[in-house]
Parts: sequence; C-alpha cells; structure tokens
Amino acid sequence: MVKKLLRPVYYRLPPEICYGPLYSRTVAFLLESEKWNEGQVVEYQVNRLRAVLRHAAKNVPYYRNLFRQTGFDPERVRDLADIRALPLLDKETLRANRRELLAENIKPRDRRYYTTGGTMGKPLGFYNLRHSGGREKAFMFRQWARVGFRPHHLRAILRGSPVRNSRHWRYEASERAYVFSNFHMTAENAARYARVMREKKIPFLHSYPSAVIDFARHLKDLGLEPPRFQAVLASSENLYPGQREFIESFYGARLFSWYGHSENLILAGECEASSHYHIFPEYGVTELLAEDGSPAEKEDEIGEMVGTTLDNFAMPLIRYRTDDWAVVGPSSCECRRPHQLLKATRGRWHQEMLIGKFDNLISVTALNVHSDIFDHAHQIQFYQRERGKVELRIKPKPDYTERDTRRILQAMNEKIGDTVEISLSFHEEIPLSPRGKFRFIIQELDTPRVLIDETQAGIPS
Repeated sequence: MVKKLLRPVYYRLPPEICYGPLYSRTVAFLLESEKWNEGQVVEYQVNRLRAVLRHAAKNVPYYRNLFRQTGFDPERVRDLADIRALPLLDKETLRANRRELLAENIKPRDRRYYTTGGTMGKPLGFYNLRHSGGREKAFMFRQWARVGFRPHHLRAILRGSPVRNSRHWRYEASERAYVFSNFHMTAENAARYARVMREKKIPFLHSYPSAVIDFARHLKDLGLEPPRFQAVLASSENLYPGQREFIESFYGARLFSWYGHSENLILAGECEASSHYHIFPEYGVTELLAEDGSPAEKEDEIGEMVGTTLDNFAMPLIRYRTDDWAVVGPSSCECRRPHQLLKATRGRWHQEMLIGKFDNLISVTALNVHSDIFDHAHQIQFYQRERGKVELRIKPKPDYTERDTRRILQAMNEKIGDTVEISLSFHEEIPLSPRGKFRFIIQELDTPRVLIDETQAGIPS
C-alpha cells in the first residue's frame, strides 16, 4: 500500500533517478555516439562483439560446445563479417537449448525472464539482465527525441494495457503517460478518449498503427476533430502503403515509426528527415540475409533480419533469425548518421483483429503476453466465428496441466474478459491453411476495411 501511494511521487523525480543508473549511462553514451563517424561505429561494434563472444565461449555451455565443434576463436574476430563462420540460431534451436544458452556466471536473481507471444503460435521465452529495462528506455527516448519528445513529456498510450475502471483510462506514473484501453474502443469511449487527450494537452500518441486507424475511424464517423499531437509514435505492427498518409493527414502530425522486437537484438527508427529506418549500431549487430543465405546489401534487395546482441550477457543470442524481413535502404541519409538504412520492414504482427461484443476491434498485437503462461504449449491459435466470443486453440506439451489452463484463462480475462468471452480447446495438431501457412487468427467475421493487405508491400509474409 505504501509503495502504491508513493509511486506517483517517486516518478515525478528526474528520469535519471527513476529509471536507474543504466538509463543515465546509456543516455550519456548515445549523446556521445551520435557524433561518431563510420570508423568509430565499426570499431565500437567489433570490440563489443568480441567481448560478447569471449563471454559466450567461457560461460555459455551452448556456445562453448559450438565454438569447439566449429573451430571458432573469438580472439581472431577482427571484422563484423567474421561471425558468418557461425551457424544461424533459429527459434527451434533456442527452444531446445534454452538452459544451455544461459550464462553460468550470471546468478538467477540478476536476470529476468520474458516471452514473446509468437505469431506462428509458438510462444518463446528469453532471459536478459535484470536491469536491462533502463537501457531499453534510454534507446527508445533517444529515437523519439528526433520528433521532439523529451522524458518529461506526456504520452497517450493506446496499446495492449487493459484498464479496468469504468472510464477505461488512467494515469500511469511510471510511464508518465495516460493509458487508454484499446480493448474497449467503442464510439462512445473513443469520443471520451479524445476529450481527455485534448483536456490534458497530451503532445504524443503512442500506439499501434491498427489502433491509431481504428481510433480515427470512430472519430471520423462521429464527426469529431482528432486531438492535436506533435507526433504519433507507432510500432509493433507492419505499416502498409497508404496508412502513413492517412494517419498524418487525419491527425495533422508526423507519424514516427520504428522496428524492434522482444529479443532486444535490433532496433531501427526513422530520423528527422526521412521515413527510412536507421538501425542503431550501438544496440546490436544486424545482418540482412537473402533467401539463399547470402548478404543482402544492394538498395531494394530484400533480406531476413538476423541479430546479435552487444549487451545481453545473461542469454547472449548470436546470429539469431528473427523471421522478420526488410528492404535494404540507400547508402546514406541527409541526417548524416552513419547508420545502415532500411526502406521498409515486415515483422510477424500483421494487424489481425478480433471483434469484441461491442463491435470493438482488438489487435492481436495487444494480446501478446510477456509471461510464462504459454510455456507448456507447443502452439496456440485464436479462432473466432461470433462477435464477442473467441476460442483459443492449444496444442499442449506433455507437461501441460490444469494449472496452465487456469493461468491462461486468468491472463486472457484480465486483458479482454469484459469484452470477449474466451474458451479453450485442445488439439493434437493445429492445421495449416490450404496454402500451407500457419494463421495465428482464424477470423470468420468481417472487420471494417481500415487496414491494407500486406501483400501490397512486396515482402515475404
């Protein structure tokens, strides 16, 4: 109770205090590294990469064995391309060797566990250093600064956080933001959200592209003017042709988009002058690989993004296949940052929707649960054929128990229980589509035509 009462007071303190020493050090580092030339960037990456590889060779059983088998010597690494001597790490290999990928010299209390929902329906768990959140926040704030954001600025967060009060919005002190529930996006609530955003003079909207567009759809149908933002911060879903133009026109604000993922290996965001994604070289080592495994390096070539950590010493992932694709950008940008550029990215979240009992749209992105509730499931899939009702199909592992069922239902109900009725069903196999693809959502209802088909983007899905 005391912590709850003191929380709003604590988070009025400067961010250097609230977010910890790693936040402060990372902010100072990023301010300095922005001045680097290309040679300094490469030197930093190679030195950090070599440190990660040495650590992996000494402390991580999986890599200790792999390096021995392949004859790989971290001390001989002189160039980023030298890690191509190592095989790629895919998700199935990670699942099968998760314990062996943990560093033996990092104590359990010094690491944190988190998961990604997995749009192939196969949840996946990771570990990072316990205080890595401060570093992550510093990187996020630094890229948002390109469109005028400062740590003291308010945000309107319209993402995957359910709000249980009758208003469906609340102030979250730790984020210095007003959180609005996109799980309850009815016309009435959209009008209320817009009124609060205007009254509080909130300068930044932080959301998913699909939720931003759904919010706009309601306001447009009601004939209401949107709140005026300095910028719309949108990520976690693919951004399709026409969506940027619609969002910027309707809200009268710059759309700032970026790419990131739960594994924390690759971060890429737009700059002040361009909508191309600038890969942060301080964040990790990024490779783009064509379908034949060769480097995709020429402008407009398409490649899968493969990442290597420069920071996670708890569970270092080296040459990890993200299953996300990108288009190689030009060789330089007028902002003059010596960053690798991408013209477009295609992640795993495809703006698929469930429909709640109020005809509200719920982005599947918002259902991503960063906990271990699906650790005993091989695969999951959402199936909907009636508004307000969803069947969660589960292919259980042998160690799945009734306790897992209770935890899953509790977590799902906390997210969407007051707008969608969730039921579970269990299957030996979850079938693929007629074209042989896995679909995370089987949706047999019509959704409003506010989204754009990803096939227009020209990147493998």
